[in-house]
Amino acid sequence: MSVIVELPRTWVASLERRLVTATSQTPSPFTGSTEVQDWGGEWWEYDIAFAAQSGPLARSASAALTALGSGRGLLLFADPSILPKALTQTITLQLAVSGGNLLQTEGWPPGLPAVLSGDFLSIGLGRDTRLHQVGFDVVANASGQAALTIFPAIRQSLPAGTVLEVNQPKVLLRPTSSVPTRIERVARHQFTMSAREAI
Repeated sequence: MSVIVELPRTWVASLERRLVTATSQTPSPFTGSTEVQDWGGEWWEYDIAFAAQSGPLARSASAALTALGSGRGLLLFADPSILPKALTQTITLQLAVSGGNLLQTEGWPPGLPAVLSGDFLSIGLGRDTRLHQVGFDVVANASGQAALTIFPAIRQSLPAGTVLEVNQPKVLLRPTSSVPTRIERVARHQFTMSAREAI
């Protein structure tokens, strides 16, 4: 049975996030130059350490992480290192997109900075949630439209009007191995997890 687990942001003590790209490098034995083959695949990987818990909270955390199994379940993760925004308007795709790193968007406050380099957004809900990072600062035009360069690239076709989550972006993760529980003195439980984007 595949389940989607969502945990409170406050449970996270530390994390490591990285964008992995499907590339291979082959150095020439004659010249030393390197040929890079880019296969186009990109995904997020995380190493997460959860805050130590005890009592009923530890049991709840243990149950939630146990439900993930070794990749059987999915974690809809609100990365606490991504600062929430408070936009009241809905941001959508202005034009349909069938892949790539460029999004034409609308709904931003006119003439103001839409996003800054390093900001995040997510697209989709539930099992279709994908996390993207913005590459460059963008100011919306007088009509509230902005062209965003994002990473990783869009992997599927999205129609115009698709909603972008900019206030509380999330990533859908699948554990790459079982989630261990370390139990220390005074029954304090510590959990760590390695996961990759569920694509």
